[in-house]
Amino acid sequence: MKFSTRTTYALRALLCLAKAKEGSLSLTVIAKQEKLSAKYLEAIFSDLKKAKLVKSAQGSHGGYQLSKKPAQISVLMVTEAIGEQTKAFHCSTKDGKIYCQAGCSCGVNLVMNKVNQSIKETLNKIKIASLI
Repeated sequence: MKFSTRTTYALRALLCLAKAKEGSLSLTVIAKQEKLSAKYLEAIFSDLKKAKLVKSAQGSHGGYQLSKKPAQISVLMVTEAIGEQTKAFHCSTKDGKIYCQAGCSCGVNLVMNKVNQSIKETLNKIKIASLI
């Protein structure tokens, strides 16, 4: 499995919010602190907001903040919110089903399932709080 730039930026931005402790941060502030494109962050934050990982506030002190405690947000939640594929093999679906030209009789489907499951379990154990 390989994280996309989108997922890496999402994690960096969430870490920035987690470190902020109080109040909201604008995308401009996050972009400057992390040296990222504010425009790119807008699209990422749209997905994070839909997944209820961040919430926005309007007004002069507006911006974004985490909608859960950093200890409640896993890397798996972030990857899924962004649409990242958390699978190690090209012939497995997002939900773990194996499909291949060999009709799943290639003999390695058990290995593929175990590896994919391990990836999901590991990403679910890693919380934003542990990365601060």
